[in-house]
Amino acid sequence: MKDGTRGSGKKRTEPKRRGKAVRGIVTASVALMSILGLLCIGSGAYLWHLFGLVQYGPDVESYYEDSIPEEEDSGYEEIEDYDKIEQGAASVAEISVKGNTKNISNYLLIGVDSRSSSFRGLSDTIIILTIDKKNKDIRLASLLRDTLVTIPGRDKNGDGKDDYAKLNAAYSYGGASLLLKTIEQNFRLKIDKHITVNFKAFSAAINAMGGIDIELTAAEAQHIKIGSAAKKYTLNGHYALEYVRIRAIGTDFGRTERQRKAVRAMFEKAKAMNPAQLNSILNKVFPQVQTNMTINEFFGFTLNSFTYLGYTMDKTYHLPQRGKYHSAPELGLGAVLCMDDPAAAVIELHKFIYNGQ
Repeated sequence: MKDGTRGSGKKRTEPKRRGKAVRGIVTASVALMSILGLLCIGSGAYLWHLFGLVQYGPDVESYYEDSIPEEEDSGYEEIEDYDKIEQGAASVAEISVKGNTKNISNYLLIGVDSRSSSFRGLSDTIIILTIDKKNKDIRLASLLRDTLVTIPGRDKNGDGKDDYAKLNAAYSYGGASLLLKTIEQNFRLKIDKHITVNFKAFSAAINAMGGIDIELTAAEAQHIKIGSAAKKYTLNGHYALEYVRIRAIGTDFGRTERQRKAVRAMFEKAKAMNPAQLNSILNKVFPQVQTNMTINEFFGFTLNSFTYLGYTMDKTYHLPQRGKYHSAPELGLGAVLCMDDPAAAVIELHKFIYNGQ
């Protein structure tokens, strides 16, 4: 009986112990899931706040012709002899428009000539950023702002033809959406998405990075008043902005080259930064960013950027190419750049962007 009593006692206590263990595991699991849930909710709320700082929409502000400085564009005087220019435009129109492919994605980077939080003004920087997933490569192609182009749908004198203007005027007349249409019409590239920043965003990003390292010539160092010798300097936001805006040295060709150097320097600096540092940059820059992406699209683009940091950014280009254009200051638009063979220039640009793909 005693053995039976002890045996029956064991049978009664083991389920209780197992029950307590199961309840403990369930309680711990629920607690862990609750903590993870709160973390996810907190992270989601933070990300929603962070990406909500960006200005979304096709064109956030209104754009007006009076935002164009007189020294940049004195008006729409009729070009007296533009038969050759029109022939070039007609040859360009015969080239097929190219857009994104399976491996190639293009984005337009626009830098607006504004030191405030505004996005009104001329597009001082126009860079096509190409992401090549096949070759794990990022390429930069500058379109010089003084290039003579036709503005789609703009017919000021009512002759039924699109008016001529400098490329950078398109942004002032109709924002990023008109600039994208202008690029499609004149360069046969359909770029769906743009990222626009003002000078304030550029300076803030570089300051948040702790500056960028760039080799300066003696003339460049003296021009921005950071030194007098030719050597590598660490440029803060102020000096970097002065650097990319230099036009007195090397004309607009030199200026766009400096812009591409600055973008590459920022790219290399970002590679060495940890997530917390990158997060700090985004917090400072996002309020000064405008895009026509949706918030979900921009989130995906930013998330993929961490992958793109593993790509190379060694190849750059500019249009017009040196020696393949002529300047025409007599056209009433200020000094403009006319490509000698627009169709050939567009084809070469396509070769650079698509790399034979």
